[in-house]
Amino acid sequence: MKPAPEWLGELQARFGEVLRTPLDRSTGTLAAATSSYAPEALGDVVDGPATSGRDRLAVYNRQYWFRLFRALATAFPITARVVGPWDFNEHASRFLLARPPRGWDLERVPDGFDAFLERSLEGHADGDLILEAARLDATWRRLTRAPTTRPFRPDASAAATMPDARLTPSEATAVVVERWPLMGLARSSTRIDRSELPRLPQPRFWALAREATGIRRWALEPREGELLLLLQRYRVRDALARLEASCTAEERAALPAKVERWLAHGAERGLWSGVRG
Repeated sequence: MKPAPEWLGELQARFGEVLRTPLDRSTGTLAAATSSYAPEALGDVVDGPATSGRDRLAVYNRQYWFRLFRALATAFPITARVVGPWDFNEHASRFLLARPPRGWDLERVPDGFDAFLERSLEGHADGDLILEAARLDATWRRLTRAPTTRPFRPDASAAATMPDARLTPSEATAVVVERWPLMGLARSSTRIDRSELPRLPQPRFWALAREATGIRRWALEPREGELLLLLQRYRVRDALARLEASCTAEERAALPAKVERWLAHGAERGLWSGVRG
């Protein structure tokens, strides 16, 4: 195969720079900043019957950004609704300038957006709320792409070694802590006002699992949610000890029966794929 001519690579590089020129927000609308186009790129196009070469490039410039904005908003729908489309596109633009797409797959463009927001929202008045929305979106997105794993079903022979084992979470499940009422917004398109999302008086815990028909979610008891998060970090014995230490005397009395029920439910719902240790 003959290598591409050098002039073609130079043309593509100039066109790529035009495409990546950030849209101007100064007028309250997203407009192509045509005055920023390099003169060399303008020399690659000719004027049309009704439009200049500069304006013809602007069409591609706008469509490039609009398509990427749509890809990010589709992948992070709760975040887009919490922030609002105008501010969301500003966050998206800064992310895309810092991490421009390197491949052909639009599905990969939003990868790392939640981590980017975590760094860029430091000190933001609503930073905690926006980050929780972004993490929930990222979790939802991860579950839809996770491989199918066989659920871990412990038998009677595992009882003796279970306390010293670490449960391996299934990649197709997640435990989520909710501090704002965001879970009800998942996969909904209704517009919201940030003032309608007061912080919850107490955190709520949810388990998510990907099934053949989509993502299933169910509410967890607070101590159940705490235990499931501890089991992601510690051996069963240590996780139970830490949970017990945080309980009141009254809670401790009922804890053994509840733990047995919570672990059984977790196994039934496929929260774990195996054990280590």
